[in-house]
Amino acid sequence: MEDIKDINWFKKTILPKLNNFEIKYKFFENGDFGSLNQVEFNSTEIGGNIDFWELGWLGIFLWDFKTEKELINVLIEPNDLKKIEKEIKVLLNMIN
Repeated sequence: MEDIKDINWFKKTILPKLNNFEIKYKFFENGDFGSLNQVEFNSTEIGGNIDFWELGWLGIFLWDFKTEKELINVLIEPNDLKKIEKEIKVLLNMIN
């Protein structure tokens, strides 16, 4: 069974890998895909956010502060589990 990608999953799986990052948790009601739990993470070199939408959509954004370039900017449908796993691996490779 696939892990549900939400704030609890983030805290268990991604947060321990974010050494030297400042973390901010945000919540917004009534967004395009229901309520939104957003985790923003920033270091001196890169920053970004993961959006966990109530309807299961997942957004990942990553920015390189040094080159001023976007590294990842995806919004993934809830049923596209392969793409979710692929983009999470890309994110983890870039932050480590």
